[in-house]
Amino acid sequence: MHSASPASLTFHVPARAVRWRRWLLALMLLGLAVGYSVAARLPASVGWENGWLENLQVVVLLGGAAMAIAVARQGTAADGRTCPALTGLAVAVVPLWCLMAARELSWGAAFLPPMGFGEDGPTYSSATLWYKPAVAPLALLVIAWCGWMAAKSEALAVVLRLLRSPKFVWAELAVMVLAGVLSTYAEGHLGIPAPTSLGHHAVVMEEWSEMFAYVALVMAQWQIFVLLRSARRSAQAGNR
Repeated sequence: MHSASPASLTFHVPARAVRWRRWLLALMLLGLAVGYSVAARLPASVGWENGWLENLQVVVLLGGAAMAIAVARQGTAADGRTCPALTGLAVAVVPLWCLMAARELSWGAAFLPPMGFGEDGPTYSSATLWYKPAVAPLALLVIAWCGWMAAKSEALAVVLRLLRSPKFVWAELAVMVLAGVLSTYAEGHLGIPAPTSLGHHAVVMEEWSEMFAYVALVMAQWQIFVLLRSARRSAQAGNR
């Protein structure tokens, strides 16, 4: 598979993966649909900074990194041969998952005592960290390395090829956007105030929706890995 150009690849999703994908998409949509009811019933402290919902988001993000590490270690296509694009993409995205997890933890400030305590719970700020000036340059350096790794392994070219395929992760991205909109709405940043009946529980709906956005992102990664692992050289390329 490593000798095939990205343009010569065709993608196939195994029937079992299709079924799993449909079930998981349905569960995510259901989770978003019950977000209001869940938020109204859970304690407001669940959605506070460093609360269990935000910590669960970190677990989801690190789960995405663990999935990528497992794929990078295997790095084989369905026919058992090494797949450089699959391995390269998996290696490239591991630091990105870690960056997102670190951001959710306020770059480490969440491990320190809170700066204050308001109606929406404790507040943490990365501004108090001695290494805060290095965070942005280091993050940009990591992102640049990830892009270089993806381009070097042809993973970027293969993903761009996937963009033109109906099997691309459009459904997962749509769920992620929907979850982001719901989270922004609950936060009151859409210009539409959250339902007054939620009160301080709106923060729970915000974090609940954000969690499903991350779950959708993990699912998108899984789908892309499935597609890359099952990619085949086209008949036209094989006859050249």
